[in-house]
Amino acid sequence: MISSLVGAVIMSAATVAMLVALNISNQALKTVGKHPITEQEKEILLNAGFSSREIDLVNQDIEILNFE
Repeated sequence: MISSLVGAVIMSAATVAMLVALNISNQALKTVGKHPITEQEKEILLNAGFSSREIDLVNQDIEILNFE
């Protein structure tokens, strides 16, 4: 009787841990690739011939991306 109760508690804890891990990974995947262009990247793009307006357009496109 006690062993089945302990087993049920262990199964419940494992299930909760799995659900928490899935939730954290889903939240991380929603934000992947949505970081704005860094100053170093802007400098590289400017040296490559892109204008500031074009770089701003790329940043706007990054914000619109939806990875769901």
